[in-house]
Amino acid sequence: MRYLFFLAGILFNGALLWAVPGSLYNWSAFWSGSWEDSKTLYNQSELRLSMPLSGLFLRTGVLDRRPMDFEPNPWNSVWGNPERHVTNFTAGLYHQSSGSRVLFGVLDEWGLPSRIRNPWSRSPPFPENRKPIIADLRTSASSTREDELYLFLSSPFLSLNSKISARAYASAQTEVEEIKPAVGGGLDLRFSKGVSLTIDTFHTWGELEADSANSWFSPKPPLPEREFRVSAAGFILGTPLVTISSDWAVSQAFAVGEDIYGGVGISISPLLPVGRRKRPLTFSFAADAAGDRFISRNGNSLGAGLRTAGKIEWTGSRNSLFRVNGEMRYGGLWEEYNRWSSGIFYRFPAGNSPVRVSRVSFSVNSNAVDPEKVSHEYKSFVGFSFFGKFGANFSGSVVEKGWVDGLPVATACELTWSPSNYQLKSKIDYSVDAENQKKVDISFTGAARFKNGSFSLKAASSDFMENWGLTVSWRVEKK
Repeated sequence: MRYLFFLAGILFNGALLWAVPGSLYNWSAFWSGSWEDSKTLYNQSELRLSMPLSGLFLRTGVLDRRPMDFEPNPWNSVWGNPERHVTNFTAGLYHQSSGSRVLFGVLDEWGLPSRIRNPWSRSPPFPENRKPIIADLRTSASSTREDELYLFLSSPFLSLNSKISARAYASAQTEVEEIKPAVGGGLDLRFSKGVSLTIDTFHTWGELEADSANSWFSPKPPLPEREFRVSAAGFILGTPLVTISSDWAVSQAFAVGEDIYGGVGISISPLLPVGRRKRPLTFSFAADAAGDRFISRNGNSLGAGLRTAGKIEWTGSRNSLFRVNGEMRYGGLWEEYNRWSSGIFYRFPAGNSPVRVSRVSFSVNSNAVDPEKVSHEYKSFVGFSFFGKFGANFSGSVVEKGWVDGLPVATACELTWSPSNYQLKSKIDYSVDAENQKKVDISFTGAARFKNGSFSLKAASSDFMENWGLTVSWRVEKK
């Protein structure tokens, strides 16, 4: 089935190129990839055909990843064990102005479906991090995701009256080999005086794989294949002063029952007559929680948890930014926190000074999930810019582990030179683990950009210049 869809996309592109006059369409193509010595070869190619009069464009592509080591047997390296090769074919038809699309292949998704896939691996649900419901074709091969069919339809913004405009959108998708449907939709409203309201909904259902007990006395009983459902809804209300967002999801599964996930975020940007920006200061707060029986959008159990977070940002002139943030994680609603992190970041104003600091940051991460193995990690970074073409970045980290005597330390220095369309980069990493084992990594990279692509070559050694490995990256394109 996957080859049939891909072949149809190629034939459709070819037919349009042959039959349609050249003045009615534009086409572009690229091929990019990389190969790390004795490891893996990555390839991505894409053909894009756009038809300006209709507002449509068509994409077809191939994503490929495979081990490639010429030393044992060059022929088998490229054409050997197919089980270790990953090849994905993709195709998509888009309507440019509305964003509507029909897709086939492995996908990346954003918005509400993505936010309830695995919230604990994502950043806190601040309103400014929120994205609308949408999906697009992946740009790298995946062995863990299946080919999907995806439909997204959106209306243009329609003026309801002089103060309100709105658009509606809907999506539907399923895996190709096995029907696993998911549907979503929403309404986007725009009011006068900079006020907006977006409402999202999502629903999916399918079957969970059978679970088996880990041992005879396992507390987790064996369960057969069983149905599950996840329903979710969210909104974001934006005003010049305050932005509020919230997501809620309910899961149902046989022998597990129902449970919920919820998240809320708020950002406040007061009007301050300082500098050229009317609202340079932003206060943001977020919190989310999940029950221990909640099942995420992809059918996995998240485990109970509660997270709270906050940050303060000041956006100054010439793209400067100051930010202080913090986050705390709890094992449950009424439990004490077991993880926390905080950080401070400053990006200096852009300017023509020959020597300047570009940015600095410092962060602390603490993990006390296991009371007997509490760890604290400290990270720092500082970057410099010299005459607009030279850069130097220094970073370091220290991990304090209470159950070991050693103190793991890691430092890095990166130097860059970017004359015209070229860039030269060198990096040295030095680390010492808890057993006082020292390691030095060194690398040199050269890159060049051309009219129709780019090329880079990286040489790296993980044993202080004893053995070297090469990584070649390229991109060839026709625009």
